[in-house]
Amino acid sequence: MNRRNFLGFGLGALALSMAPSTLSAVNFRETKPKAWTATKVDEAMNEIFGTSATTKGKVKLKAPDIAENGAVIPVTVSSKLAGSKVAVFQDANPESAVAVFTVPQGGIIDYSIRIKMAKTGTVTAVVEENGKLYADSKLVKVTIGGCGG
Repeated sequence: MNRRNFLGFGLGALALSMAPSTLSAVNFRETKPKAWTATKVDEAMNEIFGTSATTKGKVKLKAPDIAENGAVIPVTVSSKLAGSKVAVFQDANPESAVAVFTVPQGGIIDYSIRIKMAKTGTVTAVVEENGKLYADSKLVKVTIGGCGG
């Protein structure tokens, strides 16, 4: 065995041994299928969290005021909460649910995604901590043809 093969196998084994062994993810499309066909934000929240009662605050939603391209709208959700789930909803498209994340214990809530909106609407971010829901919302104006203002 030459030195390159030995180093290659050795580094591969090292990387494999350092990989986390307790990764777990919930496929919400399989476990909560009605949430992905809900046409209203409250319906989708009920399917995912069991309630739609939220408290304003403790969650920061960052999105543009005006999106000149509704196909790629940057959205960032952050919070200092020790939440267990994060969800993003919008009311401009036929289906309200956009994304749901399971937060590992001790994880930091700071998610950035790009969403698609067909028209002007409200984006809502929800964080669940100990069964209580915290939310923030923002109206995003989607312009047609890239003409902002």
